Amino acid sequence: MQTSSVSHSEITMQATIGPKRNATAAAILNGVIENTEGYTWIIDKSLQYIVCNLHLRNTIKQLSGREVLPGDEVIDCLGLLDPTQQLPWSAIYLEAFNGTAQRFTHQLSIQEKTVFFNITVTPVWEDDTVIALSCSAQDITERKKAEEALRQSELKFRSLIENSTDIITMANAEGNIFYGSPSSKTVFGYEEADYMGRHVCSFIHPDSLPSMGDLLQNLIQHPEKVYTIDLKVFDKQGNERWVQGLASNMLQRSGINALVGNYRDITERKKAEELIKESEYLYKNLFYNSPLPIGVCDAETMQFLDVNEATIQLYGYSRKEFMQMRSMDILSPDEQVDLQQVLPKVDNPNHPSILRRHVKKNGETIFVEVWAHAINYKGRNAWLILASDITEKIELQNQLVEKEIQRQQEVTKAVIDAQEKERATLGRELHDNISQMLGTAKLYLNCAQDTPGLTNDMITRSRDTISDVVEEIRRLSKSMIETFDEAVGLELSLNELIQKVRLAQPFTLSLYFAVPDEPQLDDKLKMTIFRIVQEQLNNTIKYANATEVQIAIVQKNRQLLITIADDGNGFDTTQKRKGIGITNIISRAELFNGRVTIESAPGRGCRMQVSFTI
Repeated sequence: MQTSSVSHSEITMQATIGPKRNATAAAILNGVIENTEGYTWIIDKSLQYIVCNLHLRNTIKQLSGREVLPGDEVIDCLGLLDPTQQLPWSAIYLEAFNGTAQRFTHQLSIQEKTVFFNITVTPVWEDDTVIALSCSAQDITERKKAEEALRQSELKFRSLIENSTDIITMANAEGNIFYGSPSSKTVFGYEEADYMGRHVCSFIHPDSLPSMGDLLQNLIQHPEKVYTIDLKVFDKQGNERWVQGLASNMLQRSGINALVGNYRDITERKKAEELIKESEYLYKNLFYNSPLPIGVCDAETMQFLDVNEATIQLYGYSRKEFMQMRSMDILSPDEQVDLQQVLPKVDNPNHPSILRRHVKKNGETIFVEVWAHAINYKGRNAWLILASDITEKIELQNQLVEKEIQRQQEVTKAVIDAQEKERATLGRELHDNISQMLGTAKLYLNCAQDTPGLTNDMITRSRDTISDVVEEIRRLSKSMIETFDEAVGLELSLNELIQKVRLAQPFTLSLYFAVPDEPQLDDKLKMTIFRIVQEQLNNTIKYANATEVQIAIVQKNRQLLITIADDGNGFDTTQKRKGIGITNIISRAELFNGRVTIESAPGRGCRMQVSFTI
């Protein structure tokens, strides 16, 4: 919208209100005012209309129903449009009549839409006196919207520039910088004063100076082209950094007139690329210099794609010969199967090894352990195959199998010997204990028969002795039946045995069990440990008269220690023992190469320790 010039023309006003009227000037003035967009009115000091344009008259009539003519009192037209935003017109007019022009923007709400008016109140002078006010109210809503859109666009653009990690530089034709985006500081630490007026080459690493020189020359010679370039530069701290960017010649572009560069920091990417190169170099060294034979085969055809030196040395084929072979060509004839059936699945993380017989170029058959891993080799699916010659290991295993058979034979013999010892133990128990007790009972009965005066006493003694025999037979039978339960394990079996002993004996009995590898122990060894504890508890019950018994079974690395200690009567270890309990314990321990040590003295209890190597 255009602002009318009528309100600013003193000459025109004088032609309108002065004593000498010019009919032509008045007609022109009236035509201009009537065709002016917005509202235009001229008032005198009585605040009465001298002139008001058609738009103003129509609006007042539409909103208030009144016809407005020159000489009528001025009406607040804008207040009719939005009663909530009325202006202090009296004060505004007063300031203007005092000679101060008023110009401001007023915001209204018309039918829930925001409307902006640019309002001007200009004094009309005659000589040194203000004789009237020329007023206008122009709708500038569209202009405001355009200005706001432009402002938002500028804000977005500025935000993108200021918050971008990309660096924008603008230089003149000589290469001197006159603009740098704020990211110059955030990325490289440069303040504006660090680069303004300096040549672009001031920040380039010597290694990249030739490339930068070629770039500047190309930009001048070929302004229509956009160039992409990687450069090594320095940050403010002097550290080497890499940037990649686009450069273009916009010297002839109006509003830009610069050589423009848009760069981003690619230092980390460059480092990653260097690491990849180092990794590839390391891979090649590991592959070709590995002492383990390694080959790469196509996943579909199983054609060899590459082999290392160790593979060539093991099989005797040259690298050229390998490149013409498939992996099944080195298999033993009786193992010529589809390798795809035996290779691990690609998604199997365990990659188990497979055992194969391979044939060298000279016809020699070898045993190899093979691992296969799915890889991407130069853009194609492939298998990385590692082979380990275990021919000597297989031969050694065969020898060990023979030795194992011999050891099993020895174990079988030892088991038979142990059974014989058990029978001997039972026989000695029957002979040395129960048989003697029965003989004593028979002697009491003979005395009762031969000595009438002692009959009752002898019969009573005989009955008591026979009861002891019955109890001893029951104890012996129970000890032969009680055994280690494989289903519950050694610790629970011992706890069950100890619980039974606690119910029948007055002494305190405790067990400390610390064997982390119990599930891996041989069941026969666990049975032997159970029997040793059982036997020693029987000895303690029969002879020790103890008040406390402690049992500890502890694993220390490969040593398994069984310790049974009591505070009972004890005995002289140098004296020959009449019973067979300790002999049985020693016999059981020797079956598994165990070692038994006993510490005891009369009145000082007994401490037995049995050690096994597992």
